[in-house]
Order: sequence, then structure tokens, then C-alpha cells
Amino acid sequence: YNKSTFGEKMSERAVKIVSTNEEAKEELLKKTPVAFIVYDPNASASATTDSDGEDSSSSSTIDASGASDAEKAVEKMIQSTERTRVFGQVARKMQAQGTFGLLSSEAAPDEIAKFFEGDAAAVPSGGFIARIEEDVPIKIYEGETDTIAFTEFAKENNLAVVMELGGHNFRFVSRRGKPLAVAVYDPDDEVKTNKFRRELKQYAINGKHKDDYIFSTMDGKKWDKFVSQFSIHKESLPEVFVIDVPERTYWQNASVVGISDFITAVKNGDIESREQEQRKTSPLDEFLQVFVDYMPWSLVAMFALFITVIWLAWPWLGGGIVYPPPPPPAMVPNDGSKNKDQ
Repeated sequence: YNKSTFGEKMSERAVKIVSTNEEAKEELLKKTPVAFIVYDPNASASATTDSDGEDSSSSSTIDASGASDAEKAVEKMIQSTERTRVFGQVARKMQAQGTFGLLSSEAAPDEIAKFFEGDAAAVPSGGFIARIEEDVPIKIYEGETDTIAFTEFAKENNLAVVMELGGHNFRFVSRRGKPLAVAVYDPDDEVKTNKFRRELKQYAINGKHKDDYIFSTMDGKKWDKFVSQFSIHKESLPEVFVIDVPERTYWQNASVVGISDFITAVKNGDIESREQEQRKTSPLDEFLQVFVDYMPWSLVAMFALFITVIWLAWPWLGGGIVYPPPPPPAMVPNDGSKNKDQ
């Protein structure tokens, strides 16, 4: 669900400055389906000041840094208001997991309105923090202006409205506290697949029970063995089913056609739940899966452990610091001179 690698994300700025709706799509949504954006009409790249009119400590620190003039200007803009400052703090904290942008305070009103489907009256006059996704209505953050509250909002809304499931993200997506509504499609039938995708996305945006599920799609040809566990077969595609991974239960009925009808039938109890078969796994399989789930942090921990082991074992491997030998003990004369003065 995220085309950016860990290295790419961490090498970029945590917050990118954009001035237009099109630039936001290009810079923020090119590699990730979801981004967060902040707009504050009072944000400024000029030096921030304290209550006495003196340069604030943050501005002085930025000026003293070794960053370029352009980077200093960006950082001053991020630090210039409480809203942008909190946004920047969360962006740095979640840089590896999310994409964050600051809409310039000099952006034209019609460009700001484009984020709200052209409705200028819908733009909050004092500024806003929001989630954006292409072809999905903007979602305004309405919580307190503090890092804890906004971090929770960002974590909860950092998935696309419809996820494409695969081996790289299934466990992560399926453990987000909601059942998965999985639309399985036949990649060889583009007409039916495209129609099915549109129907699913519309329900995920406007459906009656849209907040109760994580909506996703899955290639039924590539993952045929997996979906066959849930009575999904190629001849019945496209088809939707619901799975609660932690509870190992699922809902499936090929006779109920249509996303809305199927979800309604599940909610009403017209489609009964079934228990997924327990798959036998070895301790090694479980360890490897946990390792994959927590990448890249598991790689960092593994590398740190490797370095520690090498450092501890180095002296026994013949390496390490070579210390000079201790001096020989003082020579004691054997002519009895030591006792002459006694």
C-alpha cells in the first residue's frame, strides 16, 4: 500500500511545502495513497517572535543550524504557529509511516477550495489539518491541537479507503481493530473488475456501514489458494467476503450479489459466520512472520544484536585492543647488599 521504501521516506523532508492542489497530488500522493496536510493563514517563513518582540529561541536555533536558506525558511514556517508546529512534530514522529504536507499561506483561495471539491464556503476560515486521498472527500481533523490527539488521528486514518491486499501487508491491515471486507476479483476480466472496484469504493466512502470495516481488494488468480479457504473460487469472481482475522471467523455467500446487499446481510445476520480452519505453523514460521510484521524495526534490532555479539566475541577471536605487556618485576640483587645497612 506504500510504494516508498523506508530509506526513501527517511531521506526526504518530514513536511513538504505545496502551493496548489495539483502540486499536493504530485508531491504527496504520488507514492502513497493517503497524505495529511495542514493550512494556516498565519504561517510565515519570517522569524517568529516571542511576547517581548525578540527573536524566538526556535528561530535562533534554526538560523544557527547548518541547513540551507531554503531549508531554514521551510522550518521557520513549520514552527511559526501552534497548528503547524504540532503538525511538524507528528510528521517527524511518523515520517516512516506517513506523508505530510504544508499548504502555503500564500496559496490562492481557489486552490485551497479545490481540496473541498471547489466549495470555497466549506474551507475553515482559521485553517485546518486534514487527510487527503485522490477521488475521496477530504477529512478534516477536528480534535485538539496537540501531538497525542493528532497522532491518533493520523494512525487511524493512514490507510487508503480501499486497500490492495497481498503478502506484504495482509497481517498489518487485518489487525487494525476492524473486520476486512475483501473484494476478490479476476484480473483477466477487466470490465467486471473495474465495475466491482468502483462499487466497493463508493460503498467505502458513502455506505451505511462504511465505518465498521476495512475495505480491500485481492487478486483472486494470484492468491487463489488463500481465498479458497473461504469458499471463493475463480468461476464465481468477482465476489466479496468478510473476515475477522483475530477471531478466525468469516462470512461468505456467493448467492448474495452486490457489495451493499452483502454487507447488509452480514450485519443483519442473514449470512452466518464460519470458523476458519487452524493452519499448523512451526515456531520458526511464527518468528519469521513477526520479523516481517515489524520491519524495518526488526532489521534494526537484528543488526544491533549482531554488532553486540561481534563486539563481545572480538577478544576471543584474536581482535580487539592490543595492550602492552606489564613491566617485569624489579630485580633483587643477590650479593646481600640489601642487608648491609642493617
